[in-house]
Amino acid sequence: MVKLLGTILLLFMSALTGSFAAEGLKARVRELKQLRLCLESLRLMIRYEALEVTEIVRRLSEDSTFSGLAFIAPLKKYTDEACESGKMTFGEAWDKALSENRGSLSEEDIALASRAGKILGSCDCDGQLSALTLLCEEADRLIMDAKEQYMAKGKLYRALGAITGAVIAVIVV
Repeated sequence: MVKLLGTILLLFMSALTGSFAAEGLKARVRELKQLRLCLESLRLMIRYEALEVTEIVRRLSEDSTFSGLAFIAPLKKYTDEACESGKMTFGEAWDKALSENRGSLSEEDIALASRAGKILGSCDCDGQLSALTLLCEEADRLIMDAKEQYMAKGKLYRALGAITGAVIAVIVV
């Protein structure tokens, strides 16, 4: 009886592991969509309000739309510290928040977000707007790639988890 229960538990845990891996791919798609929306919000704030970076960060941190981006909340803290102490620039604060709070984003996604932080406040409004437009287009490409990866590998991970569980169950029994 204990052996049967253990086998069922192994089967269940293997299938759950495959589902968990597939969920990680889905989370990346979700976070990339939020990053794309964030980039678009940055464009609108710069274009129509010409806000300073501290005000932009404050608005982003207060907007619940971006709660899925793990780096937004710490960014406010780091930006406030950077302004008070002058020890780091806004770009460094942005990169620090990104590196410590990646979420499900890949290296390529982090590089895109990092470039956005380097652009903000570093040039005139037109330069920022054109650079953010290019970043939005790149984010669209990353979203499409992430969706394709989820569609292909998500099914594979779930199936592989279930098959691995079945193989382990056969070996144990």
